[in-house]
Amino acid sequence: MSLLFSILGRLFIVCFGLLAAFLAAAMIMSYGISTGFLAGFIGSENLEAIDETEWGYGFMLLVTVGIGLITSVQLAALAILPVILAVAITEMMRWNGMVTHLVLGGVSALFVVFTQLPQATVPSEGTLIVTLAMGFVGGFFYWLIAGRGAGSWQDNLPAFREQNPQGKGREDTGE
Repeated sequence: MSLLFSILGRLFIVCFGLLAAFLAAAMIMSYGISTGFLAGFIGSENLEAIDETEWGYGFMLLVTVGIGLITSVQLAALAILPVILAVAITEMMRWNGMVTHLVLGGVSALFVVFTQLPQATVPSEGTLIVTLAMGFVGGFFYWLIAGRGAGSWQDNLPAFREQNPQGKGREDTGE
């Protein structure tokens, strides 16, 4: 029973870590979107004037968070397959290092970009830099919340094996 509770607890932590990672990665993307959108909408000289005011940073933060909340849902929908695969690999292999999670976050982000582009289209250098930054930030936030304990649920497996050393099911043991 403790194995079941440790797996359920780990799933809860992993889900919370993924939510935080997607939100953090979306904030990186939304900052670029919000500055580019506002510069095109109100003009770059007016954007500089907003930055110089005392409420300018608060306004940019509000716009970035608003766009980031919407973007995180779309980002999660696009990246769920490679991210779940990366999480499953790190959990099974007990890879809990920060560099591992950063690399897997970057690889997942690159996978999303290259699968969403039309055929024979090469992304620009700026797109690749922002994409890798999003993946690295997402991987870092996942590592902070859930990645450091990757595979911790497997600590209860020896106790489970000791209870049933032959590997027989309940119907075979007469219980």
